[in-house]
Amino acid sequence: MAGTFTRDAALIAGFDLRESLRTRRALVLVLLYVLIAATASGIYVSVVRAIQDTLNTAATAAGDAAAMDMIQDEGYRSLLLFVAGGDQSLATHLATYPAMVLIFAWTSLAFLPWFIALTSYDQVAGDLHLRTIRYSALRTTRGAYIAGKLAAQAALVAGVAALGMLPVLVIGAIYLPGFDFLGTLVSLLSTWPITVVCALGFLGIVSLASQLCRTPGTARAAAMGLLLLVYVLAIHPMTGPVFSIFSPWHWKPGLFHPAISTRLLSVAACLGLCLGYTALGYLRFRKRDL
Repeated sequence: MAGTFTRDAALIAGFDLRESLRTRRALVLVLLYVLIAATASGIYVSVVRAIQDTLNTAATAAGDAAAMDMIQDEGYRSLLLFVAGGDQSLATHLATYPAMVLIFAWTSLAFLPWFIALTSYDQVAGDLHLRTIRYSALRTTRGAYIAGKLAAQAALVAGVAALGMLPVLVIGAIYLPGFDFLGTLVSLLSTWPITVVCALGFLGIVSLASQLCRTPGTARAAAMGLLLLVYVLAIHPMTGPVFSIFSPWHWKPGLFHPAISTRLLSVAACLGLCLGYTALGYLRFRKRDL
């Protein structure tokens, strides 16, 4: 039975992934995501050049380049401390990443939830609307169907996250003097699993919306609404720590934390949210009329 479930889920995942890659919407959104990564990298290069020119001019006038470098380092550390939410150990660990990689990672995690909502909202609702799900229901279980759909979208998100690294490497190599290509590549590869794991938490929310709704338009609105809700849970002080744990945004900083226990807890939480939200939608999907 387990072998049949896995085989059916893999077949559905492969078919759904191929269909997703053929759609114009998915291709446009993939290109948009890559463009966002390129824009973020380009802005970073422009800012670095402007700061460097300003510091060089000031250092030449003051005759103290070391002092200017110290000011620059202090400013960067203050920025990292702000990004880390005041956690000094996390800020110190973030300083080990190249700045360009950190900007890319934070930009990716800012846009990926909405990218997922716009590409995966109809993973189930689309088939319900067109009634094509009836053909799958005759050949496999509903559980294998949902597992396959979720796996296909997870593979798509992982691939898009990997494609987003290319503009960072290309733009850095072309426009930044002394660009450490190998070091940046290694850092990018180390952040890729973090990005994917965090994205899976959001994918579970979108899967929930898609299973609850029968039409793609309703599923898209529900996915965006649920993402806004969990975002508020993560940032609003009135929700408290009890409700914020149900938001992937709450666990995002922990995925970068130097403490292994904190990082593993955040990974388990994001994966648990993915499976939990998907299972919550499945409670409705398994009983609905196809």
